[in-house]
Amino acid sequence: MTSTSPHPRPTSFPPLERRAPEAVGIPAAAFAALADRLQEEGLDPHALLVARGGVVAFETAWAPYRLEQPALVYSVSKTYASLAIGFLVDEGRLGLDDSVGDLLGLPNPHGITVRHLLTMNTGHSPEQIERYGFSPAGLLATAPERAPGTRFAYNSPATYALSAIIARLAGEQLTAYLRPRLLEPLGIGDRWMSSVDGIETGASGFHLTVDDIARTAIMLGAGGVFGGAQVAPRAYVDEMSRVWSVTAEFEGPAAAEDEVNDWSLGYGYQMWRSRHGYRLDGAAGQFGLIIPESDLVIAYHGATLDTQATLRAFWAFVDAVAVADAATVDAEAAPTSKIPVPTALHVSHDTWDSRADLGILRQAPFDADGLTLTDTADGWTLDLPGVGELKVGGSWTETEVEFEADAGAAAAGKQAGTSGSVVDAAGIADPACSSHAAPTRLVLATRGERRDDGSVLIHIVDTTSPHRAIVHRAADSGAGAVDAGWHIPPLGGGWEILRVPASVLTSERADTARPESAAPAGNPGDPAGNAAAPAETTAAALLLDMDGTLVDSHEVVERLWRQWSEGHGIDPARTLSIIHGRQGQDSMALLLPDRPHEVNLAENRELLAAETAQTDGVVAIPGAAALLAALRGLPHALVTSASLALAQARMDAAGLPVPSLAITAEDVTRSKPDPEGFLAAARALGVDPASCIVVEDSPNGIAAGLAAGMRVIGIGPHAAGTGATWVVPDASGIRVASAEPGIAVTIGA
Repeated sequence: MTSTSPHPRPTSFPPLERRAPEAVGIPAAAFAALADRLQEEGLDPHALLVARGGVVAFETAWAPYRLEQPALVYSVSKTYASLAIGFLVDEGRLGLDDSVGDLLGLPNPHGITVRHLLTMNTGHSPEQIERYGFSPAGLLATAPERAPGTRFAYNSPATYALSAIIARLAGEQLTAYLRPRLLEPLGIGDRWMSSVDGIETGASGFHLTVDDIARTAIMLGAGGVFGGAQVAPRAYVDEMSRVWSVTAEFEGPAAAEDEVNDWSLGYGYQMWRSRHGYRLDGAAGQFGLIIPESDLVIAYHGATLDTQATLRAFWAFVDAVAVADAATVDAEAAPTSKIPVPTALHVSHDTWDSRADLGILRQAPFDADGLTLTDTADGWTLDLPGVGELKVGGSWTETEVEFEADAGAAAAGKQAGTSGSVVDAAGIADPACSSHAAPTRLVLATRGERRDDGSVLIHIVDTTSPHRAIVHRAADSGAGAVDAGWHIPPLGGGWEILRVPASVLTSERADTARPESAAPAGNPGDPAGNAAAPAETTAAALLLDMDGTLVDSHEVVERLWRQWSEGHGIDPARTLSIIHGRQGQDSMALLLPDRPHEVNLAENRELLAAETAQTDGVVAIPGAAALLAALRGLPHALVTSASLALAQARMDAAGLPVPSLAITAEDVTRSKPDPEGFLAAARALGVDPASCIVVEDSPNGIAAGLAAGMRVIGIGPHAAGTGATWVVPDASGIRVASAEPGIAVTIGA
């Protein structure tokens, strides 16, 4: 369906402005502390974006999740249904005290109004709501236990009734109605919402990026203004966040003893009040926080049942910002590091690092009948009931599983609403809105490991939702007993309800500040870096990592670090998950936080000596020799966490020349993911950091390049899902030539 609105549709969406944390008055350390807390407390964070004054200062995603991938946000969807009602009010097409029955052509013996639906104050009890479900006719026919307007009860069917009203009055689905009025002006690309009986759910099912949520929250915090224009009706936006329903008795997520429960502070028009400000709020931890007193917006995807703990982490961050603000009142602002970060802090993380804290929710049903796990030469094959065969290796591998159209669902969509006549009367029943009325897909990322005891751990992550399944195979029971289950189960079903249309995977990307990343040479989610076409750009200089980028030293590095781990009683898998791209003493400090730093320095010197002496098996990465030869006479540098002696030994062993400028461990005080090394290289070359391109393979190194405000070419399988601007399989995917000024760079086949 197409909108009848005259609003023009833009062809592209500009990115939100991005600045360094210090430029908006927030220490970079406060962001690092927030991200670390979310991960260390086992809250399974997936994506996070923080803006101040409408400017993005921090963003990160935890692999295999990606910032640009829309994902299911559950009840965050409700706020968009509310905004659609606000537009209808502003257009004079309904009033908040209008009878729902009159609007839907149904009996309304108990006088339920639009405002009652918006505020979840229909008077029905939770038990009644569960019985009538997503049926507007059932909602209106059920005599509420209390008078409408006197009792709050969380009521997704009420929001669904709002969506039915929107469809009936507008003659099109909720998101189609919002497209020219709200989504386009905010710069939100095409997004998909699931449906029930041919009507978009409204209560859930929207798939959004954290950038989408941030744009919406920025607009709400500015009274409906975005980009200097009044996007949403000011009067309605002002009323949305007022306390229209008292929620003091609502049994929401548990709070700690003597802690304010953020679900007890009141409910507005499909929005919750918070300890600080107000919020869009979805199951399992999908949030859009608007904090007027600090001019902050926090957009977040995650997966936990302890959502109060997630908010607790956010409030600690808000408190840290308040402390920083107070400190600037009496003193001049000073830089927080000796090298300023020129753009928003963009850091990459990995959910795999928290695997020890992510367990199976035993009370959640999971179809494991027929599940098998088979060893292969390079990993495993997992046969997952309801999904099919999935390949699993030691790094994240993404697979799209396509399902044919469900003819039964399409027929049901055509006949939807016959019992209550809502859809028929509205005349907008749309079989295409049925989740299974067209070919659908699951986008699943898998990763596994064989543990020291011989057992096997597998994670299967649905990257378009908050959900993951966990499979564990024991080591000592013949073929191995397989245990499987959800970490956090989907609401209302299993894998089948997580299927999405292809549009969810190909939506326009409005959420990047790096223009080239809108059309990457390699698919950021594809470890092979399969390219549709080469990308061409220019750079003032190329800054090259060494290990994994120019030389393959994987065998010797992991052998020595395994030996070190075993000598200290540390799980080698944990060690290997953090060392790449970091200096050794920094890795040791993370693994043995209570040990004196001088001991770490001494042990790292011993380890470096061993690594320098052991170069057997060190070889050049494909394409590295040709790339370095082509760079001769062009501005470039080596930036490595290795010492100069180790770098020289490995480059010699691989038959590669060391560039005339090499920034090594001796030249920096902070190792990757800190950007110091890359910024030092740019300074030594006399070029603008923002004009440089980093070539890196490890998540830590890629994060450092992005934090330096540089574009990044990610190399190899570990670059997938890190936020790299481009991804290629190896150095042979990069070609350079002289340009005026700088370097012409071609990325891809």
